[in-house]
Amino acid sequence: MIRLLKIELKKVWPSRAFRLLSIMYMLAMVIIAMGVMPFLRWMKSKFEDFDLDGIDPTIIPFYEFPDIWQNLTSVAIWFKLLLGFSLVFSITNEFSYRTIRQNVIDGLSKHEFILSKIIMAGFLAAASTVTLFVLGLITGLMYSTEISFMLIFEDSFFLLAFFTQLFSFLLFTLLIGVLIKKSIIAMGLLVFWILAVENGFYIYSQVKKIEWIEYLLPIKSINALIHNPFPKYVFMEIQDWVALPELLLVLGYGGLFYWATIRLVVKRDL
Repeated sequence: MIRLLKIELKKVWPSRAFRLLSIMYMLAMVIIAMGVMPFLRWMKSKFEDFDLDGIDPTIIPFYEFPDIWQNLTSVAIWFKLLLGFSLVFSITNEFSYRTIRQNVIDGLSKHEFILSKIIMAGFLAAASTVTLFVLGLITGLMYSTEISFMLIFEDSFFLLAFFTQLFSFLLFTLLIGVLIKKSIIAMGLLVFWILAVENGFYIYSQVKKIEWIEYLLPIKSINALIHNPFPKYVFMEIQDWVALPELLLVLGYGGLFYWATIRLVVKRDL
């Protein structure tokens, strides 16, 4: 596994597109984690300019332990498309430049080749999760009004849910890349599927009140694993836990994408 990851890192890091998209994603996570309080303070200053001193957005407990883990993960997952694009570039370039054939000639089996891509997806998901944990720990220690060992780690299971979400999504992007083999078309199809196809079916299911349809939409199911926590700040009820049926659904989709991606590459002629 380590050998395949090292091989993959050597292949993808020289790619300018891969580096740019990965760096953009990491910067987005830093901005999410570190930028909320400065933004709230800026809003407070604007309210004061309009003589609305009684409105103080900084009291919103975004960084309070243990709520910070659901808050951060629920926002960070929306930037997953940047990492998805980086993997699409990685896999489609292998087909475009026929380096997959050269890899096989050099002794790497087709199964090892695609497994190296899947391991890379897992590495990116794990690195993102660790980064989010570090950022959450730093900002939580800076801004949380109550700090204890129990509070810090109480809801940290949201980080595991975030890893599961991101890894399953990256497996989906690999599958799209293997199917299409052209980077621009694959990225366009990925965006079209998320914004048009799934949203179209979701709206239809809501209008017709056919709830089971949304469970057939992989990206909707993946996104739904961590629920939006922010309505609680206007005294609305939220789901502040990871439901087992939703987790099993995401794991099922991840397993399906894993199996389909490997089968397509292993069975396809080079």
